[in-house]
Amino acid sequence: MPVLRALKVGLAIERANRKNLVALVAVAIIVFGFMFYLKAQAVGNQIVEKKGDYYSIQAVLSKFQVKDASESGDGSDLYKSLTKQKSKIALQIATLTMDRQSMYYEASLQLAKLRQEAFELEGYENIAELLPSKLQNSMDYLYFKWMIDEGKDTRSDLFQYIPFLLFLFSHVGAGWYIFISFHTSSILLDDFEHPSLIQGFPVRFDTYILSKCLISLLSIVTSILLIFICASPLWILNGLGNPLEPVGIYLGNATLISTLQYIAISVGYMFVISIFVMLLSIILNVLLKNMYLTLFVHFIVFFLPMIFPSLISLFPYNPFNFMNFNDILRGVPVDLAEPVAITMNLGLIILCLSIILMLFVIKTFFSTGKINRA
Repeated sequence: MPVLRALKVGLAIERANRKNLVALVAVAIIVFGFMFYLKAQAVGNQIVEKKGDYYSIQAVLSKFQVKDASESGDGSDLYKSLTKQKSKIALQIATLTMDRQSMYYEASLQLAKLRQEAFELEGYENIAELLPSKLQNSMDYLYFKWMIDEGKDTRSDLFQYIPFLLFLFSHVGAGWYIFISFHTSSILLDDFEHPSLIQGFPVRFDTYILSKCLISLLSIVTSILLIFICASPLWILNGLGNPLEPVGIYLGNATLISTLQYIAISVGYMFVISIFVMLLSIILNVLLKNMYLTLFVHFIVFFLPMIFPSLISLFPYNPFNFMNFNDILRGVPVDLAEPVAITMNLGLIILCLSIILMLFVIKTFFSTGKINRA
């Protein structure tokens, strides 16, 4: 078959391509870099995190005049609620200090209930930016309720295999598009510089492109697998961790899924994004024939929604709104100045439709000579 012949030759060429080795080394450095970051910054230290919450609530209370916060006092309902929240956070710190995890979950659930009630109180919009959003609080409520209902009395250790992978995959979305953009930015450019490479193949140009895509996807899949391999020492040293511990995500409303499901969703989304970026790089390289221009276009379309969040509300079905999939799973667009309820499922549909459209463009135009390739 022509595709298999092109694949065989393409793989022989790619084995000597240093760019693939550099990409794999970069992935390994990122994984180990996350490990050192967790250690150096004490990420996951709940006492440190709750102290930060305590100082935040103190800052909010400083905006009020000192009043009687008792039930019969003259303080506003919001002031009384914030005072109760401060008390619950202090209780959280105390239970963590005493290593009473079950009591910590109970205090956390009570805090989430207080915050849930506070959203409806007069004047809350004036302090909302200093406290967790309604969506984030709903996720916290579901999480702590689940932990109490299941009778859990232990905390997750980020230096165990599964919890570490969850932490890594919950942050990788911001950089995955950039990584794949660099990885695919030069695809086909060598062929344009040396047209004899294409002319020497007894296959159609679109078939040749298909073989290049499959080779590039193989490299991307290897990069994803390398993440799991590089993290495996944590499994040996500290154990597997709980793959069924819940994670709060946004699917039209706050929802809990297992850690294993979150990792699987992330990997699937990374694969779809990789196909999208690779096809876009092929089209841009055919049109622009310049790696730096291709990268420039990639960066413009990726960073524009971040720099101007209002664009997400104006063009909610823009596929580039879904490139940072972690933000979509956290429901970040819901908390914009102009909220927009875009979800992971919607993003997957839009990305798949975009991939089909780009495949149609490549099949229709790149194999008929309508676009000059030489």
